[in-house]
Amino acid sequence: MNVKRSKTRRNVILFSLVVLSCGWIGRLVDMQVGTDANGSLGQLIWIVSPLLCMVILRSGMGDGWHDFGMKPRFKGNSVPYWISLLFFPLMAVLIVGIGLGLGWTDLLQSPAAFAAAFGMAVVPSFVKNIFEEFAWRGYLAPKLFMLGYPRLLVHITVGLIWGAWHFPYLFVFVDTAESMITYIPRLMIGMIAMAVLYGEVRFISGSVWPAVIMHTMGNAFIDTLILQKFIAVHEEASYAAMPSPEGILAIAVTGLAGLWMWKKAGPGKTSSSLQL
Repeated sequence: MNVKRSKTRRNVILFSLVVLSCGWIGRLVDMQVGTDANGSLGQLIWIVSPLLCMVILRSGMGDGWHDFGMKPRFKGNSVPYWISLLFFPLMAVLIVGIGLGLGWTDLLQSPAAFAAAFGMAVVPSFVKNIFEEFAWRGYLAPKLFMLGYPRLLVHITVGLIWGAWHFPYLFVFVDTAESMITYIPRLMIGMIAMAVLYGEVRFISGSVWPAVIMHTMGNAFIDTLILQKFIAVHEEASYAAMPSPEGILAIAVTGLAGLWMWKKAGPGKTSSSLQL
């Protein structure tokens, strides 16, 4: 058992080093070969490396696939699946509604146009989030569970590593006039809050697919709202009213939902009490 734990700990460290470095390697590649409107080779390295590392560790370095969570496990898991489908759309509607009521947010395009854009975003988001969630909730979280760490600490650790993984491309995708000194800490808190929620739907269901679905719905709904400019949040209120991870309202709602699921499942439960 000690040998197995040592091997798992070694592989978790290797995985963490790969994911924390792959984005910076990708940026170096982009500096050499350039980028275009469709992305870049560096971004491909950044997205693919965590999944590729997971496959190598599970297939050839002793981790195995027993705790991956590939089976959907629909039976008895209607709650985590419904939460995965509905949480981010409902949260975004709530926060945008508050922003409209307080004069923080403006609607720039029609709901019908948004529905069409959202529909177009779902499939690409689903594919992208297979790469992400198979790595984060399909590998890192269950391996930390296996090492016996408290469940909430596992989620926080995953959130920190997941958040730091975004850093190399943060300046590429984020358009803000806010200082990174205040933006990044708030973003990291938001990533940890999401990691608790994603981690709990993964843990409760015993399947990685609710986390894939939840991530897909969050990206397809919220990113479409913001990046395609269906809403505009006034700069002075963006720290509070953005429905994305760095928004204070979003952090509060996501954090409360994650902690509710954690308590509902039983804070003391570990991987030995729920099949992964």
